[in-house]
Formats: sequence, structure tokens, C-alpha cells
Amino acid sequence: MTKDEWFQCKSAPLMIEYLWTQEPYVSTAKKFEIYPNTEDWMAYLSVEMPLYKFYLSSCRKIWPLLTQEESRKGIELAEKFVEGKIQWDRVSEYSWHVEGAAYCFEDPPELEKINTWVKDVERDSLDLVNELRNKDIGVISTQKLLKQAAYFADHAMIYPSIQPKGLLNNEYNKFLCPKLLRKYVSYP
Repeated sequence: MTKDEWFQCKSAPLMIEYLWTQEPYVSTAKKFEIYPNTEDWMAYLSVEMPLYKFYLSSCRKIWPLLTQEESRKGIELAEKFVEGKIQWDRVSEYSWHVEGAAYCFEDPPELEKINTWVKDVERDSLDLVNELRNKDIGVISTQKLLKQAAYFADHAMIYPSIQPKGLLNNEYNKFLCPKLLRKYVSYP
């Protein structure tokens, strides 16, 4: 991908895929190919910080879809870590709350709560829901979209510690904006 192509690209996932073929990303990924790894991922945080900021900012863009306080608080804690206001331990300790918020979409007893969230989001943020639905290949329900948003927030929150390094789950692509990526990540 040339620099001109980078600035014209309309696909953040394609841009991220390209990043992971370039230095310093490719050598960082190679160090973490095998899990578990003895490498300290914190030593490579400077490489991944621009992407981390991008993922957190992407969560802010879909904030109305993060229907649970735990998801939002997790992103806020990660942002404080990025700003140097808290240590990683606080983010790590809270991550199970964010994962639990996402997992509640798997739990049938939560159906009444989920239906309320769906109605609230469809009432208050229908334009965002429709925009994201249009990015999906198949038909996606609002409930599934909220579930994906919750899992994306969980992933974004702990992104630097995830191994192996590299691309996100494809179902999160709809949450990624190339303009926002260019704001945080320079052409390599």
C-alpha cells in the first residue's frame, strides 16, 4: 500500500492488515506468535499504543451501543491508562467486568434486560444502528450488534495484552473507521 493509497483507503481493516506487514508491527507480531509467551508485552506498548488509542476511540464512536456501565467504565479505565493516570493492573483487574457485560448477551435469563437495551438503542441511536447494519454483509439484529459492540469493547480495553498480536475478529470491522485510524496511526 502506497502512502497515497493509505490516505485514500476506505477500509480500516485493510489498512490495519497492511500495518501488520510493516515494521515495527511485523517484528512485534513475530515475538508473540506462540502463546503463552515469555516476552513482556509492556515492552512493546509503544509500538501498539497508536492502535490502542484508535480502538478506544472507536469505542467512543459506538458509545450508545455500549449499553452497560461495565463496558463504558472499562473503556474509561483504559483511557486513563493511556494518559498515564493509572497502572495496567487496574485495567486488567476490571476486564472481567467488561467481559461479563458482553457475556450477558449469551445468558437467556437476561433476555428482558437485553430487550430493553435493544428498544432504547433503536429509539435513541437508530441512525448509528442502521449505519453499522449497512456495513455488515448479512442481516444483523440490533441485539447481535449490541453483543458485538460489547465484545469489541472488551477486546479494545485489553488490546495491548492480547496474544498473538495482529488482526481483530472480522465481526468488529464495522466499528472501525479509516479516517479515525489515520488520526491515530501514521503511515508506516
